[in-house]
Amino acid sequence: MPQSPSRNSPGAILFDLDGTLVDSAPAITHGLNEMARRRGVAPVNLAAVRRWVSLGGETMLRNALGAAADPLVDLEEFRDILRGQITDPADLYPGVPSMLVALKQRGYRVAICTNKREDIAVPYAAGLGIANHIDAIVGGTPDRQLKPHPLLARLALERLGANPDEAIFVGDSEIDAKTALTAGLRFVLVTFGYPQGDIDTIPADGRLDHFEALPSLVSVMFADQHPQRAKGRGTATHDSGLGNALPATPSETATDHDRAQPARCRSKGVFERHV
Repeated sequence: MPQSPSRNSPGAILFDLDGTLVDSAPAITHGLNEMARRRGVAPVNLAAVRRWVSLGGETMLRNALGAAADPLVDLEEFRDILRGQITDPADLYPGVPSMLVALKQRGYRVAICTNKREDIAVPYAAGLGIANHIDAIVGGTPDRQLKPHPLLARLALERLGANPDEAIFVGDSEIDAKTALTAGLRFVLVTFGYPQGDIDTIPADGRLDHFEALPSLVSVMFADQHPQRAKGRGTATHDSGLGNALPATPSETATDHDRAQPARCRSKGVFERHV
């Protein structure tokens, strides 16, 4: 069970990874094109892959390989290619390292919450040079339901010892927005990632054009949530507009803590395995 939050704790920040902290599309494109070369099909372009990233590994492989795709075989081969790539810290979006340092200096607890396989995400974060600024990394495993199901977000909160009402989710897509809603979190949308469709239609409590502004934005959002902590600081009202929701039901893989946590809705269906 999460620890009771400290009265002096400023809160917890959960980040999506691909398209939020890091522009991973070039590396993923390289991996897909290596798969295409091995299967004897035409390569894919970077612009297409940027549209596919949030859809999951199986969909990306089907889109890239067409009739040559065999998801049960291809996905693990694709993951092996990604594991073998050299991680380049230059792929981080501008301002990410200094933003993470600023959040930690202010006392925030920080986690990565990604559909990427956890055994890939952990060394990936280390290779990017940001692991020392992250308190927890939660990703996909064979027995976990993926975003937008709330399980991964709830596991991240548990590892941080945080409650939903003292946490903010930062992501780049409608999937991330739905994840925040189902887990009972406020949502900040970055405007430079891999959204599906019109970014203006994605509901969010805050929007972010560059990471230098995030520490100040979350400070205002937490002050709005806990005005007694603000001590005279300015506050702002953030209306997510996320709409009506369905009642949550626990997943078969949820822990006792997961079942105990409130969730305003859940998305139905089986969620695809991710890279």
